[in-house]
Amino acid sequence: MSKRIEYIDIARGIGILLVVLGHNDFGYISPFVYKLIYSFHMPLFFFLSGYFLKPSIPFFDFFKKRFNSLLMPYLFTIFLIYFASVSFEKMSFRTALQRITKSLYGSGHYIDWVQLWFLPHLFVVSLYAFLFFAIFGRWNNRYVRWVALIATLGISSLFLKDFYPFTLSVFGKQYELFGLPFSLDLVLLSGFYFILGSEIRQATSEKTFENIYLLIGSAVALLAMVYFFEARNDFNTRTYDSYWVNTLESVLGILFVLALSRQIEMRTSQPAALFRYFGQISLFILLFHVPIQDFWGQKTNAVVNNLQFSIWVGFFMGVAGSVLIYELFIRRNPTASRWFGRKMEEPESREFPSSGTMKAEKR
Repeated sequence: MSKRIEYIDIARGIGILLVVLGHNDFGYISPFVYKLIYSFHMPLFFFLSGYFLKPSIPFFDFFKKRFNSLLMPYLFTIFLIYFASVSFEKMSFRTALQRITKSLYGSGHYIDWVQLWFLPHLFVVSLYAFLFFAIFGRWNNRYVRWVALIATLGISSLFLKDFYPFTLSVFGKQYELFGLPFSLDLVLLSGFYFILGSEIRQATSEKTFENIYLLIGSAVALLAMVYFFEARNDFNTRTYDSYWVNTLESVLGILFVLALSRQIEMRTSQPAALFRYFGQISLFILLFHVPIQDFWGQKTNAVVNNLQFSIWVGFFMGVAGSVLIYELFIRRNPTASRWFGRKMEEPESREFPSSGTMKAEKR
């Protein structure tokens, strides 16, 4: 069992809260902060997902592990969405079947809960990273891998928009499709950050991110770049306006969150425990926050007619509602835990939230 790196959980907790903010109308409150969030929040998640990559295990074991932790929760959530829609709404079986079929394509354009696109794409990114290390890891030379990694980033710029959308002809009939299945057309760009996470873990230590000057410097540089440059960054819509600007902003944002997370871990107790908890259940917040947030935001605004207040209520409920779903229906339910790619937690395994010892990282 490997030692859990707690500031990575904190970073993941910060990241998932930024995702929730990015999926509401927060741009109405602060367009600059909204732009700041989108400058790095998705690269951050790919980076953190690759941090614990273990390409040394057999490929079949790796495939099975990633299938269980990523595709199984995706497929099960899709089933729940349309089972509930048919059971409690007026959606027909035909409509539900059509939407399920579209969802199996795995591109955000075809998924009603669009945030779910991340899971099937992360699955193929993981396989790509395994292949990358199988090819370039044999030299056991970090510089060779870094050159290859930067080269793949450059190659991705050549066709990022070519498949969003593209036209496919089948038996003489034309179909306009948005992205390849599982967003495969994005894999070199997202894979860059995923593999970068693995490389940074090998090249750094906890002390690297304890440096207060790294925290301040990355924050100032990131704020300045977002303020002065208009390059947009949205992986789901294949928006990456400037490879130089967007990549530098993403790397600065990642360094800032890592340095901030390490400072939170060293200097606080309860905030660190709370962010760590959010990080450990980030999958469930990702899965459920959008419909909960939208529902409560709209209901609140209809009552108080105050968009700013309703945005904050929606954000709070999106996080709190996801936590309640996890705690009440998944955490100690062996069947639900298995379908969501997790082992059931024993009641005594941790407090809520806990600042003590955590289970080893499984992904």
